[in-house]
Amino acid sequence: MNHYFLPGIGIYGGIKVGFQFAGILNELGVRIVVATPEGLAPTWFRSLAPVVDRDAALASLGVGDTAFFSLPFDHEPLRRTGARLVFHCQGTDPAVDPVLADRAVTVLTCWAQARDYVIAAGRSPIEVGISISDCFYYDGTPKHRDMLAYMPRRGSAIAQEARASATALAFQPLDNLNDIDVARAMKRSVYYLATSDSEWFGLPALEAMAAGCVVVTVPVVGGNEYLREGVNCLISPAAKVPSVLATISKADAAGQRARLSAGAMAMAARYRSSLQKEALRTILHKDLGAALSWT
Repeated sequence: MNHYFLPGIGIYGGIKVGFQFAGILNELGVRIVVATPEGLAPTWFRSLAPVVDRDAALASLGVGDTAFFSLPFDHEPLRRTGARLVFHCQGTDPAVDPVLADRAVTVLTCWAQARDYVIAAGRSPIEVGISISDCFYYDGTPKHRDMLAYMPRRGSAIAQEARASATALAFQPLDNLNDIDVARAMKRSVYYLATSDSEWFGLPALEAMAAGCVVVTVPVVGGNEYLREGVNCLISPAAKVPSVLATISKADAAGQRARLSAGAMAMAARYRSSLQKEALRTILHKDLGAALSWT
């Protein structure tokens, strides 16, 4: 049996990515369950992946089973079960180094930054990609001219400083909301401010691009895969975010806003879940398939 072990169901990008990946595998005919504490399922995004109790799943694992995991601290307890291990690498913290050093572990990567990190460690990862939920793609919802969406959980000081300076904009915090409500707010917003400079990938910024927002973001390493300064977003040091917002929100910047929004939606279209599904279908009976349990 295939299990994907996750540490919880909180509002974190890694939780969503893990569930989405397991969900696509199920759609492709792979029997895989997600193991979470107490067998709880998330309520903040839609997933059809079946869920089981994490402790019970760990106790039942054995030779012939496959255990997926993304948290490096799960490596040792899972290794002791004798199951085949698949590390779904979602970041480049040095904590993943011992996992990469274990040659018995199959390594999957989701985006360029993680792939490059894994290759630098001397491993050849299987690239499985990443996608965003269909609910984020712009559907013609009227946008409020001065609305700016942001997530206050990380980089709130940057947002507050920008809010104090860009008084013509209506700042809309997106906090503790489910995907549907976040998508609705992004589709109504002209701007999205990404303030977390510690992101490995920055999934919310890509979701905002799908929603047709003009994305203003602080530099993030993982986001280099999809962020293109002046083409589909504006990248600014935190100290200059207020002035960048002031400039891009001027009346005479309407043409630039339209170009950035169009570029953003074009880039986000590369991350449709249907495209990831087809890519996984292609490798399912090749490299990825070899690591799976088919019984």
